[in-house]
Amino acid sequence: MEPRRRNVIIIVFVLSVLFIIGIFLAVFLTRENAPHDEISEEAPFDSPQAVAKVTSHYVTEASGICASRRHADVLYTHNDSGDKARIYAINAVNGLLLAVISIKGIVSKDWEDIACGPCTNNYTDFCIYIADTGGNAGGNAYTIFRIKEPAIVNDQTVELDSFLKFSWWQYDCETIMVDPTGEVYVVSKVCAGSHALFQLVPSSAWGLENRTWVTGAVSVPITSQRLGPVGGDMSPDGREILLKTYESMYYWNIADDNYYEGIQKPPKVLPYREEPLGEAVGFALDGSGYYTLSEGTNATLYFYKRAESSVSDVIDKKEETS
Repeated sequence: MEPRRRNVIIIVFVLSVLFIIGIFLAVFLTRENAPHDEISEEAPFDSPQAVAKVTSHYVTEASGICASRRHADVLYTHNDSGDKARIYAINAVNGLLLAVISIKGIVSKDWEDIACGPCTNNYTDFCIYIADTGGNAGGNAYTIFRIKEPAIVNDQTVELDSFLKFSWWQYDCETIMVDPTGEVYVVSKVCAGSHALFQLVPSSAWGLENRTWVTGAVSVPITSQRLGPVGGDMSPDGREILLKTYESMYYWNIADDNYYEGIQKPPKVLPYREEPLGEAVGFALDGSGYYTLSEGTNATLYFYKRAESSVSDVIDKKEETS
């Protein structure tokens, strides 16, 4: 090879490497230095406490989390796409794996979130809802799976209680929440700078083979520096909502159960310790705070305790409605 041609090839190679490094640094610095929303004054929750490491080799991509409605100090989680159709029960105190719960007759395409709450049309029983609603699930061909919450926490295989197939004009969806009557709501995941949509999924669609097209969503007044929101939850009493992006945690107090109206109001920004790939958030069963868990091996389970000033406010509001 001629020396001149060899030198040109070397120069092109070096410039290509420098270009790739430049792109990497730009993305990294953008993530690290992305502006974060300022924490609201009198935020109703404190800064996080590290509870434990979730060391189970089963839980490597935790994408959602919810508190058991039947068992104290039990949290349910699941992996993102690529796992079998199963969820995991972990101890909320020490992070240890308590049980692997497999679900008969279904597959996991892109499980993005999980919610605990009453079973739809059967408020005396409790169910676990799993959202197969990520972009890898097939665009807007979404499915929500529902199982009865087990009476005993141990390794087992359970039957599917029901399913709900729906579509809408949003391509990705990583948040599911259930209100105290068993109604299911989802929140779309959108591009940076865009507003997500909050949507009620009709309970009449449970068990139907034909996919239901949903409409009537309302816009959520938050944006993210990256794709988001990536998770959320509704409190067991239905009066509070959390939504998280990769950078921030947002909170709404829904005093009158009008979720469509309440979610359109400006939220409070809560303390949040940014996680490597944090998508899972869930309220504690007793409302004393909420948990977060990141994807990745040996992820830290965090707990955000309700602030003392907020505890008295919650008690007062419960007494007013009782």
